[in-house]
Amino acid sequence: MSDLRLWRYLAENASGGVERGEILASSSAQAHQLLAARGVVAVEIIALGWASRSQQAGGLTGNHIADFTEDLAELLGAALPIHDALASLADGEGRRVLRGFILRLEASVRGGRSLSEAMRSDPARPPRILVAMTAAGEESGQLAATLSDLAARLRAEQVLKRDLAGQLAYPAVLVCLIYLTLVFLAFIVLPQFETIFADAVVEPPPETRFVIAVGAFLRIYAVWIPVGLVGLAWLARTVLARFPIGASRLRRAIPIVGQALWKLDAAAFARTLGVLLKAGLPVNRAESVARDAVGDPGMRNGMSRAADRIRAGITLSRALDEQNILPDDLVRQVRLGEETGELDTFLLRTADRYERMARSRLSRALELLGPILVAILGICVAGVIAAVMSGVLSLNDAVF
Repeated sequence: MSDLRLWRYLAENASGGVERGEILASSSAQAHQLLAARGVVAVEIIALGWASRSQQAGGLTGNHIADFTEDLAELLGAALPIHDALASLADGEGRRVLRGFILRLEASVRGGRSLSEAMRSDPARPPRILVAMTAAGEESGQLAATLSDLAARLRAEQVLKRDLAGQLAYPAVLVCLIYLTLVFLAFIVLPQFETIFADAVVEPPPETRFVIAVGAFLRIYAVWIPVGLVGLAWLARTVLARFPIGASRLRRAIPIVGQALWKLDAAAFARTLGVLLKAGLPVNRAESVARDAVGDPGMRNGMSRAADRIRAGITLSRALDEQNILPDDLVRQVRLGEETGELDTFLLRTADRYERMARSRLSRALELLGPILVAILGICVAGVIAAVMSGVLSLNDAVF
């Protein structure tokens, strides 16, 4: 699939109608074969050029995967064959990256490979959970139902991310507004008073000198301060990536937010593991895939060690308990699920509860952050005004 070309075709379908579209194939002959497999006769095929890199590899987002999984599950649930379902999705897909991914899957499936094998070898490297769930659905003969469960999980994940991003937008705007206000004061307001104080006989008070010095600093380094902050953030991320355990502890120690992020990671692991177990995957395979849903590197390392213990023959609950990486309540729910034989149900129920708790805590924190930033903005502006007025009053005292 590394030498695919994009072809535009004009074809006649079984009812005599005309179809137009594009298709990915390695040659004109393969394009004819793929169209014939769709039940249409190619009248004209024109090579548009080699498939772009975005069409052949990478670029798939979470929304792409969620939309694809949801739509494919619906078509398969309507008893449509896999290759016809993929062809239908490709014809109606306007996003080039996702359309290229679907076309490659269709070509592989029509060539005799299973859908999971096509996904596993695709250069776009779809998420492991999608490949694993597809394979489990194929093995159980319940591919439509399995993909439907996965689609619900992926959609809930995207909704959560979108909600959190939306809640972060207001504080982010306020932070930018604070900085721009300080820059405005430094470039426009303070220079008008600096000349007055420079010609004064008496020296302005300390608070006025401090504000003037800060203004002079901002006029020189206003552009470089954001660049420096971005650089520091990148450096911190690079350093913390080399020390995952320390990064995990530091992340968890952040007031309010740290515990919420920990619960979100635990919920992501529990939900992914529950969905995979419900699809029929064994615990050791399911745990390996579910580990990828966790963002905390220290937690992932602990889960990797737990996987070694599971392969050694101990239970999942005991392996997780030994690593002390998940909330005690979640480990207790895993133990209860193992004892009752309903581990997937306990995991999914706990994931729902953790997500509600984490979302509530993060919402409260962000609701408090907005007024705090507004207060900081007011204090900065008022402080500058007070410092300048203090200097002006000191000049009046010197004159009279």
